[in-house]
Amino acid sequence: MKTKTAFFLILCLLVSSLSGCGTGGPAPSGGDGPDGEVQDDPFDYEGPSEILGSVSHSGNWPERLEGGPLEYGGGEIAVPYRAKGDGTGKNVGFLLFIGGIPQPYRLNGEGEYGYMHPFSLKEDNVEEQFTFNFVPVAGKAGDTLTFTVANIFNAGFEPDMVNSSNFGFYGDALSTVNFIHFSADPETGDRGAEPLKALTGVTVTNELMTARFVEENLGPQAGMTGADGKTREDKLDESVFVFDTYDGEPELNDLEVTGKDSLRVAVDICGIPGLTYEVTLFADHVPLSDGERSVWEVTLEKGKAARVEADLVLGPLERVTTFYAIACASDGEDGGQGLGLIKTRSLPIWSRDKTDAGASQGGGRTESGAPAGQRTDTPEVMDETVRSLWYGRGDTVLVRKTDALCLVDMSTGEVLARGPVPDLGNAAYYPIGGGFCAVGEAEADGGAPALTRAGSGNTGGAGNTVCVFLDSTLSETERFSLSALAGEGKNIMSTAVSPDGRYAAFSVMNDGLYLYSRDTGEVTLIRDLARDRREENGGVTMATGLWFNGDSSGLIFSDNTRFGSVGLDGEGFVCAGFDGFDPQGPVGYAGGKMLFNENLFTASGAMAVADVDGMTYAVYRHSEPEGRGDLYISQDGGYFATAAFDGSLTVRVYGTEDDSPRLEYVFTDENGDVFNAAPGILILDGLKLCLVKLGGFSDVPAYVAVLSFA
Repeated sequence: MKTKTAFFLILCLLVSSLSGCGTGGPAPSGGDGPDGEVQDDPFDYEGPSEILGSVSHSGNWPERLEGGPLEYGGGEIAVPYRAKGDGTGKNVGFLLFIGGIPQPYRLNGEGEYGYMHPFSLKEDNVEEQFTFNFVPVAGKAGDTLTFTVANIFNAGFEPDMVNSSNFGFYGDALSTVNFIHFSADPETGDRGAEPLKALTGVTVTNELMTARFVEENLGPQAGMTGADGKTREDKLDESVFVFDTYDGEPELNDLEVTGKDSLRVAVDICGIPGLTYEVTLFADHVPLSDGERSVWEVTLEKGKAARVEADLVLGPLERVTTFYAIACASDGEDGGQGLGLIKTRSLPIWSRDKTDAGASQGGGRTESGAPAGQRTDTPEVMDETVRSLWYGRGDTVLVRKTDALCLVDMSTGEVLARGPVPDLGNAAYYPIGGGFCAVGEAEADGGAPALTRAGSGNTGGAGNTVCVFLDSTLSETERFSLSALAGEGKNIMSTAVSPDGRYAAFSVMNDGLYLYSRDTGEVTLIRDLARDRREENGGVTMATGLWFNGDSSGLIFSDNTRFGSVGLDGEGFVCAGFDGFDPQGPVGYAGGKMLFNENLFTASGAMAVADVDGMTYAVYRHSEPEGRGDLYISQDGGYFATAAFDGSLTVRVYGTEDDSPRLEYVFTDENGDVFNAAPGILILDGLKLCLVKLGGFSDVPAYVAVLSFA
């Protein structure tokens, strides 16, 4: 009766397509094969992927290695355990189950009892040992029960509904199944942690699967019939599947419950007949109860779906709550080996009415040491129709409204020019000479713009990327297609336009950096970034961020984890990476400085400012909310801003040279609508002004504040 090490590899899909809301796991493997290798998932996605992290964990007691169970002889037991990981896999959080019942514990014999204690492993791929300390919540002398340990991948991460609104591929569970033999009765009494009472009207049923249930959850779109030749019935006899609904509807990303008092949640389980599971609902990794019970038992039957359904009372929950359900095998030594557990997707349930109420206001000096920002007059043109703000030349700002472009002198508030909005989707605006160049996706045949991220200089798609040149009156003077220049089938990853307007540059995925000269009409390959030349390019195979330097003599680039530069003639290629800092990618470049934020899923408050000319960098460490928010670089690179959301939105400005605090301002809103998307922030170095745009998306009116700092 041997158990095995659980191993998990997380892939971040660059292009993802999800259908349905169920997760499936083959049993009795519990997610890994006989040798600890990850098995094929019935919902495989075929597409480009990037490995973000891996983790493995297992018990660490001699009896386990010989196939024997853990022995319990009374009192508090210390269970030795071990784990190792890399990337985001180093962020671990364990749930324990005895006979399928959630087990509170202490970590390393310290602190309070709790159902989860997230922590980070210290080094990549170095095994770390620790202990779970607990008094079992189930069992009696003579029993042998399952002892299940589940790691929730990146357990400390929770979407804040401003900078992130779903878990994506994070929050998955990886479990090991061991056994514990009781030679004594556990002590009774206070276990040190209790489930949260937030359920009413709990029911457990086992009903024939309806045609609608089969079609929506087990049909071809869910991968239940495919090239492997196995029928739906074959897979249901081999695997166990779990599906969740909320007020009768599936939810994949997030669920807003503003104004609601309760939510009807249901968990359906189907698959291998005869298996018995204990089902528990969790909120923020804490089990939920109806005041009497927190675990409900189901036994699977052929052709039927077992359902646990309850009213989730929303009052006790936080503004954003991580909700999921776990079904844990409860069978003992004879039948439970390797069954593991199955888990629904982690779902953010959130409410606007739990934000701090009040009008927008400025904060005083806080722990950050930043002086409170001072409000100044906002130009009249920056009204509720503003959609985005862009840097111009000198003291000017380009205002993109729903129906017009306006160039504003921020020193006077005067509108210098007004023109029509180019017919591009999600365009980015580059100041050139006395005008601008807009780069975005040309409208498709149906009039809708193709998918693009041109707003950050990254097109990220294979649509028709077009440059539109505007003169000082914001009138169009020229346009051309970068996609046509790149050639058919080329995927443009990022674009840039030189400050003098003579050149446009673009990066093609796994291909190279290209330069287009407006003077000659020629396209030149500046740097070959093919995969087979990865070593000579310092590991770079694409540029997800691309800029011209100040005098238009060279290109600045980043592939999310590195930064570098190359001359327009292809000479002088240099790049560098980071040590002790896990970057999410480049935020922007200005004045020789490139700003990087930290990997969103491991964010601890760190950010990096790279000096591209000197190929050096500085890492600044702030509070965790700032590290999880968006970052913004100033017009000339002398400052950067953070945006941290915690019911209210706090904007802070720092100096890039020394991380010196320059401004802090707190925004609150009585209904929180303006916080449903990241703010837009510009910082004008010369005038020492910080412009913050809130709202301005969908049907939410825009609000622009202008703050001054010293």
